[in-house]
Amino acid sequence: MSHDLGEPVHWQGRQWAVTAYGIEALDGMYHVPFSEIPGADDGPAPWLEALRRRYGTDRDDLDAALKVARGILSAAAPTVAEG
Repeated sequence: MSHDLGEPVHWQGRQWAVTAYGIEALDGMYHVPFSEIPGADDGPAPWLEALRRRYGTDRDDLDAALKVARGILSAAAPTVAEG
């Protein structure tokens, strides 16, 4: 089972993808918008452990998707000019 992913697809793993929307399960069952993805220094995402515990979740693939999504967010973040 698969569903149409949001475009563009920045990265696609075995079970998860990073799209313009955020992190999406390839089967369409779960999705996390970029607005709910915390930066790497902000601690764990509140939804992450719940998704990891779900039966059949490929934890390594989910972690890879989170890493890619955080990279996209950090690249898009405005930089602070030093004065």
